[in-house]
Amino acid sequence: MLLSFQTVYRICHSNKAFYSYRQLWKSPSRWNKYLYLRNYCTGVFHQVESKEPAQVHSEAGERLQKFLSNSGIASRRHAEQLITSGRVKCNGVVVTALGTKILPDEDIVEVDDKIVHKRSSYRWVMLNKPFGLITTAKDDRGRRTVCDLVKDAYKDGLIPVGRLDQASTGLLLLTNETNWIHKLLHPKFGHSKEYIVRIKGRIEEKTLDKLRRGILLPGEDKPTVPAVFKAIACYADHSYVRVVIREGRKRQIRRMFLTVGHNVLSLERIRFGSLLLPSDLKQGKWRDLTPSEITKLKTELGQIFSGKNSKLVIYQIWTAF
Repeated sequence: MLLSFQTVYRICHSNKAFYSYRQLWKSPSRWNKYLYLRNYCTGVFHQVESKEPAQVHSEAGERLQKFLSNSGIASRRHAEQLITSGRVKCNGVVVTALGTKILPDEDIVEVDDKIVHKRSSYRWVMLNKPFGLITTAKDDRGRRTVCDLVKDAYKDGLIPVGRLDQASTGLLLLTNETNWIHKLLHPKFGHSKEYIVRIKGRIEEKTLDKLRRGILLPGEDKPTVPAVFKAIACYADHSYVRVVIREGRKRQIRRMFLTVGHNVLSLERIRFGSLLLPSDLKQGKWRDLTPSEITKLKTELGQIFSGKNSKLVIYQIWTAF
């Protein structure tokens, strides 16, 4: 059973079940959408050979992989794999080109023949990560993850912002607003992370000064950027050091201390950007961020890098502890 163009058009405007597709006819790519709606009405979902390629919005619109990531379907990298493997359709046409732009309010996107809906609301969560959990949304080996502690984390598609290794504790952010994760983690955007680190042995000031200036880690070709290393308390067999960094290399703090001859005994993150770990938020507990906290976290990106003296401001922040 195949329906005519006029029949599909009438169904789209008269039947309440298809009312949400009314806006599709405002777009110039009507042939692709006609073929899609025709197959939708008849229950036939196969690859359509259209008379024109999927529309690419070169200036306006949102990148397809970004839309999939923000919708909670997959991470940005996994979304790119879905696209290149031919599992994603736009208006009934298979899209395999990365960088394709869509209009989320007009175009119909499918993954494995299932319609992807635009996320209507976002969620931000602050978690005090306990020892022993994996910082990931899903673990293939079945180990407990940080998402197991947060209510509706899987339902809402929450993803950890950065990583705390299994032996580390402290402040961890989770969100489903994935387009902000890169901005929060990349060093060029200026977000700092503060830690309290307990190391083995008594650390000397010259060693701390070496760490502040940046060192070359084994297996890497670029030294670490300048950071804050300040001794809080030093004893014969261990020391407490306050660390503020703006990078996110894998196990960076542990590797830096190991390079200068000190093993890390414990590591706790107490601050991420403007967010401090509350003293009343015990390990394993979490809470949703307030709208003001979310706004401040986002707006401080522009504040750090605005003005002629941005480099001086960053230097003052680094050396203020």
